[in-house]
Amino acid sequence: MKIKNIIITLCFSLGLLSCNNYLDVSDELAGGLQNLDMVFSNVDYTKRYYANIFTGIPDYSGIVEGSNGLGNPWTGICDELYVHFGPGTYTLSDKNSETIPSSYHRWGDLYKLIRQTNIFLSRVKPIQESGTQAAQLLPDEVADMKANARFMRAFYHYLLFEQYGSIQLVKDSVFNSTDNFDIPRAPLDEVINYIDAELLSVSKELRQEPIKDDQYNAWPTKGVALAVRAKLWLYAASPLFNGEYREALQVMTPYGINGEMQHMYPNANPTKWEKAKSAAEDFIDYANENNRYVLYSTGNPTDDVYDMFQKYTDEIIWATSNNNWGGMDGDSFDRRITPRSEQNGLGSTAVYQELIDDFYMKDGLPINKTNFLPESPLYSEEGFTTVNGTPIFNMWVNREPRFYNTVFYAGRKWHITNNEIQFYNGSPNDKSGQHAKTGYLLYKRFNRTVHKRNPGVTSKFRPSIIFRLAEFYLVYAEALNEVDPSNPNVLLYINKVRERAGLPKLEVLNPTIKGNKDLQREAIIRERRIELATEGQRYFDIRRWMIADKPAAMQNKDMHGMNMEGGKDEFFQRAKIHRNVFNRKMYLFPIPYWEMRKTAGAVVQNPGWN
Repeated sequence: MKIKNIIITLCFSLGLLSCNNYLDVSDELAGGLQNLDMVFSNVDYTKRYYANIFTGIPDYSGIVEGSNGLGNPWTGICDELYVHFGPGTYTLSDKNSETIPSSYHRWGDLYKLIRQTNIFLSRVKPIQESGTQAAQLLPDEVADMKANARFMRAFYHYLLFEQYGSIQLVKDSVFNSTDNFDIPRAPLDEVINYIDAELLSVSKELRQEPIKDDQYNAWPTKGVALAVRAKLWLYAASPLFNGEYREALQVMTPYGINGEMQHMYPNANPTKWEKAKSAAEDFIDYANENNRYVLYSTGNPTDDVYDMFQKYTDEIIWATSNNNWGGMDGDSFDRRITPRSEQNGLGSTAVYQELIDDFYMKDGLPINKTNFLPESPLYSEEGFTTVNGTPIFNMWVNREPRFYNTVFYAGRKWHITNNEIQFYNGSPNDKSGQHAKTGYLLYKRFNRTVHKRNPGVTSKFRPSIIFRLAEFYLVYAEALNEVDPSNPNVLLYINKVRERAGLPKLEVLNPTIKGNKDLQREAIIRERRIELATEGQRYFDIRRWMIADKPAAMQNKDMHGMNMEGGKDEFFQRAKIHRNVFNRKMYLFPIPYWEMRKTAGAVVQNPGWN
């Protein structure tokens, strides 16, 4: 049998996602390999099989280049970015489940990986191959591999829950091609409790300390498991999954004995916030002990909010070296962020005006009055101020450091060439061809040494961050605020994030915010909006809070930027770019259309989709 046929046969039987990587071996090594017994009797094949379990780790650098549900299309289908050129074109339809791009779904990929993980856990064993220099797989190594695999199985269930809500609970079952996989979705509380129990159990078996070796930073640790658990309960306690999505409360699933119908989504349970607080405290206590994780801060906010994305730091809880930055020779993140007027730039990942407006001024105040803070006297949309020898529209003057790290705007000079970048009609970066539709380019997470000029630095490694400490400070503050708003730790942990960005404490700007649950909640929502901008969280946040159809974060509305139709003088006006679409059924992602076509009635669709 030819090696190609062997690989195809084995891949088909295992349901692998990336078989070309799984068995990238020579004819001599793979000769005769035809079944799972042979895989798990060989050290090299076992390790290759094990490695493939990790291929579902999300890559939140994947904004463009056809990003899928395990990348970051999410920032392009909410109110953060306009990503509408080439393979990274994002559209989220409200019509029916068939119109949702298949690439957005995690469903198929993750259930394949869960199956592969369960096969691995049921078959892996210590191996001592014959020969004087034979490879071996020792019991301790097998134990570590099994712990990591168990975590990944729980994490994949969590990722499915994050996107779809109630899911099919596979647990440790291995479904073969002859088995009936038309099993009902479990009631949501059972899904949450299963994931919670698995994470708690495996957290004791994983590496107990953060991994400092860059070669192994993608491996899960106790800290990673506790972080996932904190987010799990944050979701579980939030309005979407805690009884406030009224349409979901009517959905029934045939999950009971003999197919009796049960409610898929639970009624409100305020005690879930207690569980969310407890899970967040477990992580915070672990992080604070011996400074396992610390916010990256040198005391220079301008540099810190840039540098923390450029290297592994003690703020990173989990990251992957697999990324989609792409460099200046690809058609991905780096090139899409570089202005078209710079060599090899495509300049088309555009920031919405709505995100621009939500950044604070350098005094820590918003541009418009909110319930929790007054408007800043520093803000103006009239006139220009000379900055670095260039007139800059006053809308962008005196902003906070995170604004300047996130947004590249008209008149700013490109860091490599010192060229002044303009976007008005008739300029080198205007609306002709691929362009920044809003008149703003994304700048966050770009590496400022990357360029195509000769001699160039066409690519630069930096980790793709999955979890970082600043997010979990805000997770903790949010859960604590819902349970005990007068606890000083609510503001303490929000302020840790603000102060790293060079902003004053909230209670200094507004003393009445202390202990006020509603005001503190609004401050947390705003802080997550800014601190985690374009990192793949906003899409899920506005849904779990159920504010996507409310004024606080209305998604069904016109989106804006600068006037790309205008010349040099007319450019500096707000203009409609397009209209985002949202209705209430979009609070939950639909089960894939192809899955619903296969079911004989066991799998029930999320409310409103057909």
